[in-house]
Amino acid sequence: MLGSACDRGILDPVGPVGQAEKTILINSTAIMLAIIIPTMIATVAFAWWFRRGNKKATYLPDWEYSGAVELVVWSIPALTIMLLGGITWIGSHDLEPSKPLVSDKPALNVEVVSLDWKWLFIYPDQGIATVNRLVVPKARRSASA
Repeated sequence: MLGSACDRGILDPVGPVGQAEKTILINSTAIMLAIIIPTMIATVAFAWWFRRGNKKATYLPDWEYSGAVELVVWSIPALTIMLLGGITWIGSHDLEPSKPLVSDKPALNVEVVSLDWKWLFIYPDQGIATVNRLVVPKARRSASA
């Protein structure tokens, strides 16, 4: 009950960039789980099948090399890495900071200055500044410079 009032952090993003990053995170996790779960099941299955008490399992001490096994062992991880890299590459380039965000709301001009141990947010159009707090009204989108 106490945990229900907590903020979910990265899994509760606000704005289009946060939503896109959440999508990349969830897609990457799903792809990795599609590899990890069958691997864990296969590990348990192999341990169960090749246990000492199983008389049906055959022991082949002279079996050394199989091209098909090598192909599977090396191609599945390589394809997974290429898929994850492609998803991350495309998703992160869609979120490039120099590209303006598409919105029907007027932009809010914010200048950001880093100081020792704090941030200074200057709103030149409004003639105000804040320290360590970026305030963006709901009806505006941020166009930080």
